[in-house]
Parts: sequence; C-alpha cells; structure tokens
Amino acid sequence: MATLVSYIQPSEWQFQWVCHGIDEQVPGSGGQECALFLGPIQRLLETILVLSVCAIEMWLTWPHLEIPASLLEAVERHRLSGRGEAGKRLLLIVLCVVFGVELGLKCASKSVIYMMNPCHVLTLVQIYLLAVPPSRTALIVFRAHMSALSGPFLAIIFPVLNTRLLSCETELYWVQHMLIYLIIPPYLMSLGGAYTCEPLSNFSWVMFMTGAQFIYHFVPLQGVALLLHVNLNNMLCPALSDPFHSSWYRMFALVHQHMLLPVHLKLYTLVMRLVLPVYAEPVNGDVIKKSH
Repeated sequence: MATLVSYIQPSEWQFQWVCHGIDEQVPGSGGQECALFLGPIQRLLETILVLSVCAIEMWLTWPHLEIPASLLEAVERHRLSGRGEAGKRLLLIVLCVVFGVELGLKCASKSVIYMMNPCHVLTLVQIYLLAVPPSRTALIVFRAHMSALSGPFLAIIFPVLNTRLLSCETELYWVQHMLIYLIIPPYLMSLGGAYTCEPLSNFSWVMFMTGAQFIYHFVPLQGVALLLHVNLNNMLCPALSDPFHSSWYRMFALVHQHMLLPVHLKLYTLVMRLVLPVYAEPVNGDVIKKSH
C-alpha cells in the first residue's frame, strides 16, 4: 500500500492533471518526435531573432500609445451612463459557462496545459472586459486584445480538432471561438466609450501587441512546451493544417503574422464601423454623429 510520503512525491502526482491525458500518437499534439522537429540550434537562433525583432518594434511604438483627453472624457461619460451593462452581464454569464465547461473538459481529459493557448487567454481577457466598468484600464486592455483577434480568426479558418476527443469538445470549440470573435468584440465596439480602437491610420497599438504576442509564444509557451513535450499553439512542430508546413514554419509565421495582424485589425474595425449602430461618442478615435 502506498504511504503518504510516497504519494506526495512529485513523481507520483506532478503534471498528471496538467498533461498526462495528452495522446502523443495524435499528430501535432506533442511527444518526442514533435519536440525534435526543429534542432536545438535552429530553435535557439529563431528565438533570439524573434525576441530581438519584438523588442525593437515594442520600443519604437511604445511612445506612440497615446489616449486623447477627449476619449478619456467619453470613457467617463460611458461609465456614468451605464450604457450596455445589462448586455455585458448576459454575455459574461454565457462566456463564463463556456469557459468553465472547457476547463472542466480539460480537467477530465488531463490536458489542462492547453488552457495556456492564446484563445483561452483571450477568453479570460474578454471575461475581464465584460466584468469591469468602463475605465481607462478597460480601454487599454480592449485595444490590446483587439490586436489578438486574428488568433480566433485563424482558429476558425484552420481548425485543429484532432486533439479534441471527448463528447461535445468539438462543438464547444466552435461556440467559444464564435463568441470571442463574432459576438463579444462587436457588441463592445457598439457601446463606444471605453471600447474604441485606435484610428485606422494608427498602427502603433497593433505593432506593439504583435511584439507582445510573439514574446508570449517564444518565452512562456515555448518554454512549457519544451519542458512537457506538449505542442502548445504549435511551438514545437507545425499543425497538420499549416499551409507553411516545413522546418521554417516559425519564420514564415514571423513574416505572415506581422502582415496579418495589422491588416486583419484594420479590416475588422472598418467592417464593424460600417455595420454596427453608432453612438455620439468617439468611435475608433473619430467622433461620428449618431445614426438615425
């Protein structure tokens, strides 16, 4: 019979609920072969290159992350008016239920480590935005998170579903990504005030956040992925649906993501400005008259 001392040894319990249930035989999920897809020298050089590029672009764009005083006044008016709070609470309940079920399924399948993937982090950010009142901090977080919406966009276009084996996991995947891409951001944008993007001509926010997202991928995600041999957001080996599947897939990603993120954000913002109801508040940095 196992003693208490033997039970609390790290070898008996450590990481069991985190990644023990991940099947390494499923292509693209992880394992030794996936971890060795790139050689250590190439992986190190790519990491140094990416972090250098990100540090430079974040340093260059940081001084330009400005919030006009007129927009802060609009945020305060938004907070005092209570506009959209009922809808925010409803969406908060729905998103929390979806996220809770997703977390429960990850616990049941012993693959909680997948909760580090960017779309789950984005879900937590949106839970925060729905839970807090309009403020300067909410405005900053909202603008930052808008740059990350290309993630769920790619997840919808190139879904990775072969690691979702439990009942309802695939359906939940689509529900979650539709919520965080097609429902919650447009609703928040329709409220104006604290939920406005930078002007269409301003690329400082999106370039700063592009650097931040690559740092998240190449430091914590890659570090944990190498430690546990789990292919977190394809940091160890490319996804089966990756159109740039090769030993240079991460360098291709460095290029195409630096093009995709700003183009996607500006097109997304432009389309939403055209289709959403408009308040007499600054929208995307510009004051637009209320439509009738």
